[in-house]
Amino acid sequence: MRVAILESIVMPAGHEVEFDRILVEELKKQGHEPVFFVPEHFPFKLDYHCDVEYLDGGEAISYAGAGRLKRLWLSFQRERRRLAWFNSACRKAEQGRCDAIVVPTNSWRVMRSVRNSAIKNSPVPVLFLFHGIMPKDRARFCDGVKSLRSYSNIHLGALGLQTSFPELADCPNFHTVMAPVYVPFDLPVTPEFHVHDPLRLGFFGQYRREKNLDFFLQAFVKATFTNPVELVVQGATVMQADSDDFERLRREYASHDNIRFLHKNLLGIEWQRELMDIDVLLLPYGAERYRYQPSAMLFTAIGYYKPVLQSPEMNPEILSEFKIGEAVKLDSVDVFSKQLEQFVNTFPEKADVYRQGLMGANAKYGQDKLIQRIIGVFSIVLKRKD
Repeated sequence: MRVAILESIVMPAGHEVEFDRILVEELKKQGHEPVFFVPEHFPFKLDYHCDVEYLDGGEAISYAGAGRLKRLWLSFQRERRRLAWFNSACRKAEQGRCDAIVVPTNSWRVMRSVRNSAIKNSPVPVLFLFHGIMPKDRARFCDGVKSLRSYSNIHLGALGLQTSFPELADCPNFHTVMAPVYVPFDLPVTPEFHVHDPLRLGFFGQYRREKNLDFFLQAFVKATFTNPVELVVQGATVMQADSDDFERLRREYASHDNIRFLHKNLLGIEWQRELMDIDVLLLPYGAERYRYQPSAMLFTAIGYYKPVLQSPEMNPEILSEFKIGEAVKLDSVDVFSKQLEQFVNTFPEKADVYRQGLMGANAKYGQDKLIQRIIGVFSIVLKRKD
């Protein structure tokens, strides 16, 4: 099956890039042929080593660094271009350039574009993936799914850990899709831990002020560890306010020799090497959305076999099933600091428990299962037409 990946998001950080790579690599492994459908002059961050077809309608639009008013204008402009991209993708499908289309990342707003474009009548099945449904968006999302119910080739997939959508029970165009782990494609990885001395803790990913980094740093410098510990803090920033805040923290903690700050986007092999050099990933993110949207850093920790110290609201279903680390309370710096001490000081004796948990989580959330689910959706649609 020739599967088109319709990508129009200009991606500043690593996980969006890696998600597309999962699609490409696993499609190939399972005997399919991936091809990218992208806007003209699309700025790929990686060479995915597959065919690329360019869509009519203008270049992709980035919101990076845009203020509120400019963002509104860019949003309007992107909506117009999205219609053109969808129309162009539909024409390519009519010309036999693909057997199916997957659109990797969407918000509930994209369903309006589907209704207003030719793609709603696509001759091949199209699957739009939505990375977690927030409660505030759930009603609008479900209304959008229902509005597309009569278009037999348009399918909507909720990617994540939410599997209960009783309001969509009568919508054959709706599917739940398990989120995949992220793995180091270019480096070997095994369930065996090779713990450094000092123990290396890592805070990684796209940095936003909501991620409680200042809170965590205060707790880290206050903690008393029985063994030497190092902390690596990596942050990829998009908004200027987040960049300024990251630099503020770098200056404030510059006197601590066991803390290293890395303010840059990491992609490909550089991202993989930095992560593989860490023993434990720290995920004290406090935003509500992490309860509903699959946390890319948590699924990275699982795929890289790194135990985690995380906030209780971060995809709690995983930690309740697999002992891959510990959830900590974020009530105060003192409480968090004591829990951090306990986690680090007992790590050697609990390491094998964490390893077993990571093995179980990798088996459940393997990348192969994501592609099997996607191809399964396409196969069901194609069988109905035979």
